Amino acid sequence: MPKTVSNSAKNGDSRQKSYKYLSETALCNALEMAKELISVINKVPVTVFLWRPEKYWPAEFVSENIKKFEYTAEEFTSGKLLYGNIIHPDDLGMVERELSRRIEENYVDYSQEYRILTKSGEIRWVDERTFIEADENGTVKYLMGIVMDVTERKRKEKLLYIQRDLGIALSTSSSLNETLEKLLDSCLQIDEINAGGIYLIDEETGDMTLAIHLGFSPIFVEHASRYSVNSPNTKLVMIGQPVYKQHIDLLLTSRDDALRRENLRATAIIPIKSGRKVIAAFYLASSLELEFPDSVRTALETIATHFGVFISCIRLEEKLKECRNKRKF
Repeated sequence: MPKTVSNSAKNGDSRQKSYKYLSETALCNALEMAKELISVINKVPVTVFLWRPEKYWPAEFVSENIKKFEYTAEEFTSGKLLYGNIIHPDDLGMVERELSRRIEENYVDYSQEYRILTKSGEIRWVDERTFIEADENGTVKYLMGIVMDVTERKRKEKLLYIQRDLGIALSTSSSLNETLEKLLDSCLQIDEINAGGIYLIDEETGDMTLAIHLGFSPIFVEHASRYSVNSPNTKLVMIGQPVYKQHIDLLLTSRDDALRRENLRATAIIPIKSGRKVIAAFYLASSLELEFPDSVRTALETIATHFGVFISCIRLEEKLKECRNKRKF
């Protein structure tokens, strides 16, 4: 005798199929929305992290923008790298303490700035907005970080401070040597510059002499301490325009062969003028950077422009002192 199926059983099967269909549809929609969200995240100029609240913050998710720092998302999500591994060692303790304090004080989000290291070792400043997700008992389940590169802003801020402090320092300078020391010291406070010197143009002969220097080897000082008025190096400075090149490209004469061993890369030659007359020049270099950013170039040219007249005034004052002293005898 054939079995009969009740209407209620049929309706139950129909509802189960409907629920299954709706569940699958909802899951597909959720996956599509997740894909769209990840696509949007990867297009914005920030890097998004989802961290586990463990030591050095293992990452569950990293947006593709991490490539701006020369890493791949897989390096973090695979556990090969922890986020704490790329935070600058001098800032890591501060970042850890700040997170602990914010969790203890029941913050849900906060911001802080610190340095990280790219894969090639370059230092970048970042602004991180951290969101703390905790359960009803206050236990942190995960952390989300939105990390933005603010290196250029920090660089510009520092350059403004350097120029301000230099202006204050030079207002109390009483001698040419002191002025040159303060000028060079200020230039070397710029992160991208780790060697430099200031050449003075002899008013009578037109020769160019290295008056002060820091960071150069003895070989450099020996072979590059003086250039005659007719040398290619002096002529390049007397054109009166800033020059930004690789150190190797500025070795213009045979006597510069000894300087080829100098561990320098990016270089800047910045003429210092009084009116239209070139009276001195910066020679600034980096052993790390291939070229100087535009903000650094602008700062160097601004310093040179502002203080050309200042150097001329001090030189004139020193000459007047010499004349007065001679008259006394």
